[in-house]
Amino acid sequence: MKVPYRQLLKEPLIQFLLIGLVLFFGERWINQQDYLEDQFRILVNDQIIAQFMQQQAKNFDPLKAQQQVELLSDEQRQRLVDDYVRGEALYREAKALNLDRDDQIIRRRLMQKMDYLAQGFYDDVDVVTEADLIAYYKINQQDYKKLARITFTHVYVAFDQKTPTSEASAASEARAILKSLRENNIPFEKSGLYGQRFLYNRNYVNRGADEISSHFGQAFKQQIFDLELKQDPHWQGPIKSSYGWHLILMTHKEQAYIPSLSEIGNVVLADAQRQRQQKVKRQAIEKLQSKYQVIDRDRRQ
Repeated sequence: MKVPYRQLLKEPLIQFLLIGLVLFFGERWINQQDYLEDQFRILVNDQIIAQFMQQQAKNFDPLKAQQQVELLSDEQRQRLVDDYVRGEALYREAKALNLDRDDQIIRRRLMQKMDYLAQGFYDDVDVVTEADLIAYYKINQQDYKKLARITFTHVYVAFDQKTPTSEASAASEARAILKSLRENNIPFEKSGLYGQRFLYNRNYVNRGADEISSHFGQAFKQQIFDLELKQDPHWQGPIKSSYGWHLILMTHKEQAYIPSLSEIGNVVLADAQRQRQQKVKRQAIEKLQSKYQVIDRDRRQ
């Protein structure tokens, strides 16, 4: 059943709505110049400047910020005003162009900004006491472990891994070269005069155990670190690697160790403070998340 327009217009509710629309748009039309001017008017006062300073400094202390604003010189205050106005103008123009809608870059930037602002809660982090520092070091001391390091040069003798006779022949050749190296007392810098070219380096100076393992194999790494370091370095070997036989002249070796807290106290303190800051930041973000109800319409049971 259709309701006649004339009868519909006689309804008090419809009349009320129409009068409201006429008044609203009429007021907008009459004062359109004022609205247009408001759109391009940026309000600035000390309170806004104080808020802007807090956001820039990631330090949210309204009373302290207000005091800092009062202590600003005219030139310093004007620079802050200029910075704020520039940002506000760019923001409004971007909003007017709807640049913030369905834009993943803007979304990520806003997420980063909130994550950045959450760092302002770092002021709530408790001071790390000496007892806290010792406890943190005991729990995390493996993170500060210094890897074993070594300095050596080597003479390389290759062989075919698939041919036993080739390996035996290469071992015999390596022993003969070893004899010559010892008899002639060949120094570190002249090792390149013997053997064959190796895939990686000939000289390894203060290199870590992981690098040695990656270049020669785990078994070779274990054997070379087990070699005795003599006060008067001499040629040793041969040691088998993943590629062939190696004759070693080792001049320095230090085993893996964990530095004492007194050696790395500043590093441990910085790490302990950073861990506490991350915890406070995480809790702040979790508090923000707790305000939202998550509705997953396609949740899998």
